[in-house]
Amino acid sequence: MAAITVLIADDLKALLQIQKNFLMRAGFEVLTAASGSSAVELAREKVPRLILLDLEMPEMDGAAACAAMRREASLAQTPIIIMSATDSPEIRDRCLKAGCTDFVTKPRKPEELLEVVARTLSIGERKALRVRVAIKVTIELDRRRLMGKATNLSATGLLLLSDTTMPLGSVLGLQFALPKTDRVIKVTGKVVRVGWNADEMCEAGIHFIALSQTDQQQILNFTSS
Repeated sequence: MAAITVLIADDLKALLQIQKNFLMRAGFEVLTAASGSSAVELAREKVPRLILLDLEMPEMDGAAACAAMRREASLAQTPIIIMSATDSPEIRDRCLKAGCTDFVTKPRKPEELLEVVARTLSIGERKALRVRVAIKVTIELDRRRLMGKATNLSATGLLLLSDTTMPLGSVLGLQFALPKTDRVIKVTGKVVRVGWNADEMCEAGIHFIALSQTDQQQILNFTSS
């Protein structure tokens, strides 16, 4: 199932990374920009399903960026949310006149951001429920076949334990069987986090980037049972 693409623009890099990681764990593909002007260019190129703009940004603020996006035919109907740490009738009116779909006070928690995304796209709230597992995983990396173990699993990714270091950003072919079922899952995943446990084994956080809708539903059924 293809991931929904969301563009987030915010000049606060630490906050931007938190927002990105949280939405990725919920199964979204996330694009980021640190200024209004770069957000406009990225939106023109990628045409995301949803755009989230911080109002207070350098070079071009969120309202100006929104107005520029609305002048693009490909973005004329794209949902655009402008977020601000402060709210007033004047600020809200300016943002709405710029063409935004909605104006919201900047979410204080990542969970609140996810609620905004789900509400705007009219989809069910996505919760990437993770469960502890001990599943053998066959790994394909650079034409090598390796073995590892998944220690937790969700519909959007897994934590992979292996004797071999998994380079950050590398793309892996994964195959594993769901416990208590006959279902064999074949999926492509990207390494988004790397660490080592007390036994000096590589712990790689894997985000699924090519997972069929049927397989995703099977994992959801397993993790929620």
